[in-house]
Amino acid sequence: MLYTSTNRLVGDSALLSRISAWIRHARQIWPVAKPQKAEIARYVEPRRLTFVEQWACLSDTVKGALSRAEEATRCHTSAALQLDLAQYALASLVDELSAVMDMGGRRRPASVHMLDLQPPPFAPRPFGDAIAA
Repeated sequence: MLYTSTNRLVGDSALLSRISAWIRHARQIWPVAKPQKAEIARYVEPRRLTFVEQWACLSDTVKGALSRAEEATRCHTSAALQLDLAQYALASLVDELSAVMDMGGRRRPASVHMLDLQPPPFAPRPFGDAIAA
Protein backbone atom coordinates (compact mmCIF):
# COMPACT_ATOMS: atom_id res chain seq x y z
CA MET A 1 0.00 0.00 0.00
CA LEU A 2 2.87 2.34 0.77
CA TYR A 3 4.29 1.68 -2.66
CA THR A 4 1.11 2.59 -4.47
CA SER A 5 0.55 5.77 -2.50
CA THR A 6 4.13 6.96 -3.05
CA ASN A 7 3.93 5.91 -6.66
CA ARG A 8 0.82 8.04 -7.10
CA LEU A 9 2.39 10.93 -5.27
CA VAL A 10 5.66 10.80 -7.13
CA GLY A 11 4.23 9.42 -10.32
CA ASP A 12 1.99 12.43 -10.96
CA SER A 13 4.55 14.40 -12.92
CA ALA A 14 2.07 17.06 -14.07
CA LEU A 15 1.40 18.12 -10.50
CA LEU A 16 5.08 18.15 -9.61
CA SER A 17 6.00 20.17 -12.69
CA ARG A 18 3.29 22.75 -11.88
CA ILE A 19 4.57 23.06 -8.30
CA SER A 20 8.18 23.46 -9.40
CA ALA A 21 7.18 26.04 -12.02
CA TRP A 22 5.25 28.00 -9.39
CA ILE A 23 8.26 27.97 -7.02
CA ARG A 24 10.60 29.20 -9.81
CA HIS A 25 8.15 31.95 -10.69
CA ALA A 26 7.77 32.95 -7.03
CA ARG A 27 11.55 33.20 -6.64
CA GLN A 28 11.74 35.53 -9.63
CA ILE A 29 8.96 37.77 -8.35
CA TRP A 30 9.99 37.79 -4.69
CA PRO A 31 13.71 37.58 -4.49
CA VAL A 32 15.07 36.42 -1.19
CA ALA A 33 16.16 39.44 0.81
CA LYS A 34 19.80 39.37 1.62
CA PRO A 35 20.55 40.23 5.21
CA GLN A 36 22.04 43.68 5.44
CA LYS A 37 24.12 44.99 8.22
CA ALA A 38 21.93 46.78 10.69
CA GLU A 39 23.17 50.26 11.28
CA ILE A 40 22.92 51.43 14.86
CA ALA A 41 21.47 54.90 15.18
CA ARG A 42 23.69 57.37 16.89
CA TYR A 43 22.64 58.57 20.30
CA VAL A 44 21.56 62.17 20.18
CA GLU A 45 21.36 63.86 23.53
CA PRO A 46 18.08 65.74 23.95
CA ARG A 47 18.11 69.50 24.19
CA ARG A 48 18.15 70.83 27.73
CA LEU A 49 15.05 72.72 28.76
CA THR A 50 15.27 76.26 30.00
CA PHE A 51 14.05 77.12 33.50
CA VAL A 52 10.89 78.66 32.05
CA GLU A 53 10.12 75.48 30.06
CA GLN A 54 10.87 73.32 33.11
CA TRP A 55 8.55 75.45 35.25
CA ALA A 56 5.80 75.24 32.59
CA CYS A 57 6.04 71.43 32.47
CA LEU A 58 6.03 71.19 36.26
CA SER A 59 3.10 73.57 36.68
CA ASP A 60 1.09 71.74 33.96
CA THR A 61 1.69 68.45 35.77
CA VAL A 62 0.62 69.87 39.13
CA LYS A 63 -2.45 71.62 37.64
CA GLY A 64 -3.52 68.39 35.92
CA ALA A 65 -3.13 66.38 39.13
CA LEU A 66 -5.08 69.01 41.08
CA SER A 67 -7.97 69.02 38.58
CA ARG A 68 -8.13 65.21 38.65
CA ALA A 69 -8.14 65.25 42.47
CA GLU A 70 -11.03 67.75 42.47
CA GLU A 71 -12.95 65.60 40.00
CA ALA A 72 -12.36 62.52 42.18
CA THR A 73 -13.65 64.44 45.22
CA ARG A 74 -16.80 65.47 43.32
CA CYS A 75 -17.41 61.90 42.17
CA HIS A 76 -16.87 60.60 45.71
CA THR A 77 -19.35 63.11 47.15
CA SER A 78 -21.93 62.25 44.49
CA ALA A 79 -21.51 58.52 45.12
CA ALA A 80 -21.86 59.00 48.88
CA LEU A 81 -25.10 60.95 48.34
CA GLN A 82 -26.49 58.26 46.05
CA LEU A 83 -25.59 55.56 48.56
CA ASP A 84 -27.34 57.49 51.33
CA LEU A 85 -30.46 57.86 49.18
CA ALA A 86 -30.45 54.16 48.30
CA GLN A 87 -30.00 53.18 51.94
CA TYR A 88 -32.89 55.47 52.98
CA ALA A 89 -35.12 54.03 50.23
CA LEU A 90 -34.29 50.48 51.28
CA ALA A 91 -34.95 51.22 54.95
CA SER A 92 -38.28 52.85 54.02
CA LEU A 93 -39.23 49.85 51.90
CA VAL A 94 -38.43 47.43 54.72
CA ASP A 95 -40.46 49.56 57.16
CA GLU A 96 -43.43 49.58 54.80
CA LEU A 97 -43.22 45.86 54.13
CA SER A 98 -42.87 44.96 57.80
CA ALA A 99 -46.48 46.09 58.33
CA VAL A 100 -47.76 43.41 55.99
CA MET A 101 -45.00 40.79 56.21
CA ASP A 102 -43.33 38.96 59.07
CA MET A 103 -39.74 40.19 59.02
CA GLY A 104 -38.55 37.74 61.67
CA GLY A 105 -38.51 40.32 64.46
CA ARG A 106 -35.79 42.33 62.81
CA ARG A 107 -37.67 45.60 62.84
CA ARG A 108 -40.54 47.15 64.65
CA PRO A 109 -43.80 47.23 62.74
CA ALA A 110 -44.37 50.35 60.70
CA SER A 111 -47.06 52.72 61.82
CA VAL A 112 -49.74 52.70 59.15
CA HIS A 113 -52.03 55.67 59.29
CA MET A 114 -55.59 55.08 58.19
CA LEU A 115 -57.66 57.96 56.97
CA ASP A 116 -61.02 58.37 58.64
CA LEU A 117 -63.14 57.82 55.58
CA GLN A 118 -66.82 58.64 55.71
CA PRO A 119 -69.23 57.84 52.95
CA PRO A 120 -70.02 60.83 50.79
CA PRO A 121 -73.34 62.51 51.56
CA PHE A 122 -76.12 61.68 49.17
CA ALA A 123 -76.60 64.49 46.74
CA PRO A 124 -80.23 65.52 46.23
CA ARG A 125 -81.57 64.36 42.91
CA PRO A 126 -82.49 67.24 40.70
CA PHE A 127 -85.68 65.65 39.39
CA GLY A 128 -86.78 63.70 42.42
CA ASP A 129 -87.77 60.13 41.73
CA ALA A 130 -88.62 60.61 38.09
CA ILE A 131 -88.18 57.61 35.83
CA ALA A 132 -86.47 58.17 32.55
CA ALA A 133 -88.66 57.50 29.57
